[in-house]
Amino acid sequence: MMGVSVIRYTSDSAKATWGVLRGEAVHKLEIDSAHHRDVLALWFDDRIAFDRAIAESAESLDTVTILAPLADDIQLFCQGLNYASHREESGAAIDPEDDENLLFMKAASSICGANDNIIRPDGCRLLDYEIELGLVLRESVNQAVQVDEAHLKDYIGALILCNDVSARDFMFGAPMLQWFKGKSQRTFCPAGPILYLLDEGDIDQLYSLELKLWMNGELKQQAVTDQLIHKPAKTLTELSAMTDMAAGDCILTGTPGGVLAGHNLKSALAIFLNFGNDRKRREKFTAAQLQHAEFLQPGDVLELQIKSLDGGIDLGRQRSVIVEA
Repeated sequence: MMGVSVIRYTSDSAKATWGVLRGEAVHKLEIDSAHHRDVLALWFDDRIAFDRAIAESAESLDTVTILAPLADDIQLFCQGLNYASHREESGAAIDPEDDENLLFMKAASSICGANDNIIRPDGCRLLDYEIELGLVLRESVNQAVQVDEAHLKDYIGALILCNDVSARDFMFGAPMLQWFKGKSQRTFCPAGPILYLLDEGDIDQLYSLELKLWMNGELKQQAVTDQLIHKPAKTLTELSAMTDMAAGDCILTGTPGGVLAGHNLKSALAIFLNFGNDRKRREKFTAAQLQHAEFLQPGDVLELQIKSLDGGIDLGRQRSVIVEA
């Protein structure tokens, strides 16, 4: 058995709808709900009804407008520094197994479509990308649970491609860091195009998914999910011990190396020598980073994709253009 690729889209009618993607053909999915949580529930709870809801007729993928398949009333949990290559370029420990799992939140209002423009906010000079695999929860978790690899399929219902866009200068605008502000601006989470609903056996592919990101045609990030440090079972266990999670919530599992921001001595000194002066710290940090790399500018194009190494799972391809606020 294999899972199914679902998209949310508009075509001739203005009303958004769901569809099942088969190759380049979109078959309308007759589900009277705008929320991906209901799509997941039908897929897992009544497969016969799900199959009956798929229209026989189809339209071409290139004739529809793709929307984000994630609703914006969910929780977006995020992991940071979860690939060794990204830890190294960030200046973190190179032997990370004993280090804490870096967890933070990103506003769901940052979600946008896979082909929508990414808006660089006013005052942002260090705009960066982060390709990430998103795990969409199948069931709500309202108490501490011990999740192991064998039971991941009971908790993870779908996979999705996301870009955890980040304003690095905003993140370092306060002594204890402004990760929420730096990652939660509108359009800072292009999601999709595909919501891949998992079937029996698909979970075995979780650690053979290849992530690739291109900036203006140049490959910048590439990794396989077997390189994840704090893996989903551990992360779900840890999150469940401190917070409730609802079906449909999404966990972004971290980005590999190749982002624009990087660790250097000037950046570190800018933070520590100006710890008590927000304006000066941000100015010095920004200047040090701009010496290190050229960050995203209006007109730059990002392309992202995630596929399993055998091609059996394909989460589609994003194409985003950076625009000024």
